[in-house]
Amino acid sequence: MIIKKIAVLLVAAIVSTSFIGCSSSTASKEIKIGLAAPLTGGSAQDGQSIQKGVELAVKMANEAGTISGKTLSVVTVDDKGDPSEAATVANKLAQDKSIAAIVGHFNSSATLAGAPIYNSAGVAHISPGSSAASVTNAGDYTFRVITTDAVQGAYVADWAAKDLGAKKIAILYENTDYGLGLAQVLQKSAGDVGASIVMQEAYEVGASDFSTVLTKMASTDADLLFIGGLYNETALIAKQLKKFAMKDLKIMGVDAIYSDALIELGGADVEGVLLTGYFHESAENKVAQDFIAAYKKEYNETPGTYAAYAYDATLIIIDAIKNVGNDRSAIQKYIAGLKDFQGATGVSTFDANGDVVKDPLRLTIKDGKFTIIK
Repeated sequence: MIIKKIAVLLVAAIVSTSFIGCSSSTASKEIKIGLAAPLTGGSAQDGQSIQKGVELAVKMANEAGTISGKTLSVVTVDDKGDPSEAATVANKLAQDKSIAAIVGHFNSSATLAGAPIYNSAGVAHISPGSSAASVTNAGDYTFRVITTDAVQGAYVADWAAKDLGAKKIAILYENTDYGLGLAQVLQKSAGDVGASIVMQEAYEVGASDFSTVLTKMASTDADLLFIGGLYNETALIAKQLKKFAMKDLKIMGVDAIYSDALIELGGADVEGVLLTGYFHESAENKVAQDFIAAYKKEYNETPGTYAAYAYDATLIIIDAIKNVGNDRSAIQKYIAGLKDFQGATGVSTFDANGDVVKDPLRLTIKDGKFTIIK
């Protein structure tokens, strides 16, 4: 009887070990990438584009067998574009040790809320859309593939004053870390290039009536309006400007307004709007063209700029995993040292603060389409 019991226990132990071995083997073949994005809320359209860019990069890598013997998967969580929710999301992703690295967040305020958590946990995260200057000092594990407001603000000030001849600039900006950061940089940069700021006013995200601030602006002699916000408000401002006999006023923004939704909402009133960007469907580099073709095939639509940023952020994480394996610390070190990485949005190199260094394109809306200014 004793011998029989021992035999049964041995068999059970062997079977149990076999199942554990199978489970461990299965788990080790999957490498997870986290995604924190605003899938609902005011930034949902951009968040959904980001999700598509991430999932496409992972699908293409799996089909190509980029990580030998491994399958990549995405763990997606909705941060709603809200800092409080972003902190909750960051805790969830950071505590899941099976997640190698994270793409996120989109909104600067959400990135700033999540960054301390990711840095404390020692997991790298790459933002596809947070450009606020304050993200620069968020920590060693915080990266972004979009340039800072400081870079874009200085660039558009130079463009406006030196090439467009603008001397008196009005600024309307959304009342967020992102909008305020852009306004502050442009205000400082304008003086450096001989232009002056004749008005600077904030508006709330989701605002629809801009008559008060536009009435105030009409009393100035501004020759250029810079909008530090997203495409929804930009389209509404452009449409409402015609009531104030300011049709010849130049309107300028940065890549946050680079969305087909701007043209859909603004129609003829956004013709001639000027903006910076890092991605365009006529881009000549092979990575961009392969991405565009794959995106159109997968989703039956043309990718927007944030889909491209998210795609690049994911490619960088995949490249890190390919070269150093599924180790959070090693992935961070690899990304920190990355130089001249060719992505859909250009060639990226990270500086000591995790900020990307790359040159923007000059774009305008012409005949209802975004067009590169040669």
